[in-house]
Amino acid sequence: MMTRTKIAITATSAVAVIFLGSMMTGCVLPRHIEELKVEIRDVETQNEQTQEMIARLDSVITNGEEANTRLRNDISTTISQLQRQIDILLENYNDLMQKLDEISRSRGIIKSSPGSQTQTQTKQDAPPLVVQPEPSIDCGMAYDDAFILVRRGEYETAIDGFNAYLKDCQGHESVENAYYWIGECYYSMEKYTEAISQFDLLIGQFQNSPNIARARYKLGRSYQEMGRKDQAKSTFQKIVDDHPGSFEAQQAADRIKDLK
Repeated sequence: MMTRTKIAITATSAVAVIFLGSMMTGCVLPRHIEELKVEIRDVETQNEQTQEMIARLDSVITNGEEANTRLRNDISTTISQLQRQIDILLENYNDLMQKLDEISRSRGIIKSSPGSQTQTQTKQDAPPLVVQPEPSIDCGMAYDDAFILVRRGEYETAIDGFNAYLKDCQGHESVENAYYWIGECYYSMEKYTEAISQFDLLIGQFQNSPNIARARYKLGRSYQEMGRKDQAKSTFQKIVDDHPGSFEAQQAADRIKDLK
């Protein structure tokens, strides 16, 4: 592309050629001068038009580069923000699991299974205290060991660990979590029938569990993976209805759109 300087030089050279040609003939008449002025004006006009065109092209190129730069910056910023959100979620999740495990280890007490209803009773009609037998294993440690296997992706072994835990620790406070993680293990191994059974078991036995929303979501995903769209859709809709504003409700709403 010809620069403004080159255009100016070209225009000047053209004028000089015309003027020198007239001088060499030895007869510079007034009409020659007028013709020369016309030629100069024409060249100047062409020069101005060319410079305007180049300026417009420069503007387009510059704006294009700026737009590309802004787009790259926006994409980079968006990716960074998403990664930060993921990091924060992982940090919160890890902190929560660590606190739950610490509570599980520190309490060391046996209590009734979560989800069971407590009724107010007087001293006269209160049933005799039933002392549950001591578990044959350290329940807190057994749960922690099985959960570590989940984090490592050793799902089969983790299921065995949680089942051993559930066999002797039905009164332990992490029982409902164990049921949930067994379902997660089956889901991760794409054993959706087993996952559905496990999540149904959790939902049926622990209706007030904080795990219900995410258990229902994975239940719906299992139905979806098996091609059972109607059951998946109804399960997702129940999450939206029963757990409004939750993260699982947002995910379920997106899945419902996919199933339409």
